[in-house]
Amino acid sequence: MEKEINLKAKNTPQLWILLSANILIILAVVFHAEFRDLQKDFDILFIFKSLGASIAPLILFLLNGFVSSHQKAILVFWKLKDPLPGSEAFSKLSRQDTRIDRKKLKQLYGILPKKPSEQNKLWYKIYKKHVSNLIISESHRAFLLARDLTSMCFLFVLFLGIPVLIIIESPTNISYFIYLILQYFFVVIGAKNRGRRFVTNVLAEETK
Repeated sequence: MEKEINLKAKNTPQLWILLSANILIILAVVFHAEFRDLQKDFDILFIFKSLGASIAPLILFLLNGFVSSHQKAILVFWKLKDPLPGSEAFSKLSRQDTRIDRKKLKQLYGILPKKPSEQNKLWYKIYKKHVSNLIISESHRAFLLARDLTSMCFLFVLFLGIPVLIIIESPTNISYFIYLILQYFFVVIGAKNRGRRFVTNVLAEETK
């Protein structure tokens, strides 16, 4: 748990960039005239950068509190049951990565599990052996970042996109909503790939 907290802390600047960008965009959409005038008198990017240094951890903490780790996995992999990428570590992912020696895995752990929950349990056991490995640590950090970005993008759709559809006149509201949906789907693709890569990196290290 402490390891994951440390990795999340490293991801705070990137999460704040996404949050800041979306705040600037929503301000430009909802208060476009006022926002244009404000830009003339103030350096908006400098203001957000300054605010980010002081309040970003608090804002991100509150946003991340809306969605649990399990729910974040569902938002990434679109599976209500066993959404974690380790749940298909041996039945699917290990077969797709040529770095992984499945024969060695079978020698080490016997018959590889097929049940998703058992696959994730065994994979996590293997991961704990390599948690201090730099490759694994960076892979884990990248997945956590992509997962948190995904949940934030989903929250943007709920708390920014839907209200804008109701409040702002067409076609601006529709264009903005489509932008948020595309942003979510784009980030999801990256998160899926990062999660699966994290899983296969662990198995590749185990079978070196």
